[in-house]
Amino acid sequence: MRELYGKWEDCFQLLFNWRAEVLKKPPGSVIEIGIKKVDNMFYLHRFFCALQPCIEGFLEGCRPYLSIDSTALNGRWNDHLAAACGIDGHNWMYPVAFGFIDGETIDNWTWFMTHLHKAIGDLSVLAISSDACKGLENAVQKVFSKAEHRKCFRHLMNNFINRYGGDVFSKMYPAARAYRQEVCGYFFNSIVEATPDVLVWLEAHHYKLWMRFAFNPDIKCDYITNNLAEVFNNWIKD
Repeated sequence: MRELYGKWEDCFQLLFNWRAEVLKKPPGSVIEIGIKKVDNMFYLHRFFCALQPCIEGFLEGCRPYLSIDSTALNGRWNDHLAAACGIDGHNWMYPVAFGFIDGETIDNWTWFMTHLHKAIGDLSVLAISSDACKGLENAVQKVFSKAEHRKCFRHLMNNFINRYGGDVFSKMYPAARAYRQEVCGYFFNSIVEATPDVLVWLEAHHYKLWMRFAFNPDIKCDYITNNLAEVFNNWIKD
């Protein structure tokens, strides 16, 4: 394997060479390589990549919506693949940026989101959908403080079902999917009447937007999950 592909350590330097070559062609790309030093040896810490065509395509032809998530990797570098995906006018998934981080910490997510902000800038209208990761949630609030932050309803319900039970809680689904506030309230109020603790729990742990009626209509995207990023991550892994 070493004779065919070279040593693993040599691939580390090739990453910097690759970055330099890419920036010659689309100079508007944002490619960052984070390293760390351990026992006088340098290792890959994290990586971010947003190519200029992807950035321009998102800003000029996609809806102001980003689905962000990461997935665990298995292999020699078994950390996390992070991705930010948009949605174009045909409702197709549009990759905007991807990267590698060694854990879903606040520091790593803030680093990733900072470079994403460097790529797309400040948008007057933007929605960001994330899962229940507190590191990502804090990073979005810090870097994209003006964005509409949506909480993935599927992740919310995974936590919800582990805590609560009963047929009445199935009404969370029509409440989340409702386009009108009065329809959402009709289903949600029956849940609160059955168990008032639900309202306290949601306000404490899932206070981001998860109900459709509250979404900004200017974004033109009513997704209540962040499946876009998860699909992209699973496709890359496969």
